[in-house]
Amino acid sequence: MSPENTRELILDGFADRLLESGYRGVSLRAITNAVGIQRPSLYYHFPGGKEQIYAEVALRMIETDAARVQEALSTQGGLRERLRSLALLHADDPRRVALDQRIYDATRFVSHETRTTISTRYMDGLLAPVQAMMADAIAAGELRDLDPDLLTSTFFGMAQVVRGLPDDVAMPPDKRGGPRSTADDIAAEIVELFLNGAASA
Repeated sequence: MSPENTRELILDGFADRLLESGYRGVSLRAITNAVGIQRPSLYYHFPGGKEQIYAEVALRMIETDAARVQEALSTQGGLRERLRSLALLHADDPRRVALDQRIYDATRFVSHETRTTISTRYMDGLLAPVQAMMADAIAAGELRDLDPDLLTSTFFGMAQVVRGLPDDVAMPPDKRGGPRSTADDIAAEIVELFLNGAASA
């Protein structure tokens, strides 16, 4: 097994256990057993131990998400089309969504330095490009003169609806409404609501 493969297996194993148990429930012994290595080998690749592995898992996820944001922002067309592509990023598989949440939750258990590094990369990679798009749209007269940060947070909050409710949530099936629209349809409706509001006139 090459050193690079070993690193990736450790990161993947940590991500699996982070998803299952949360940061405080991750055991390095469970990771070494799953990967089939000894503890000294783990520390050879990650001298900082658990927190360093967590940070690399988080940064790997952020880099992937940032690339997807850039791809959405490169969508052909105008503001409406780019917003729709951004909304569809929330139509992820449940595992990825849950891992994102676990990564976010874990920031409260790590050092200030690690938390700052992860938060900064998140802001720079995922939020700042969308805030810039909002600012450009304001300058072009496509959006009202509002705070781009507020517009970005509002839109992403609305876009989470694309995700829908997992099948295992504690909500009776008869309380979930009628048949669910497709992610494409919901994304289009969210963009329409964001751009034109909910008022009837």
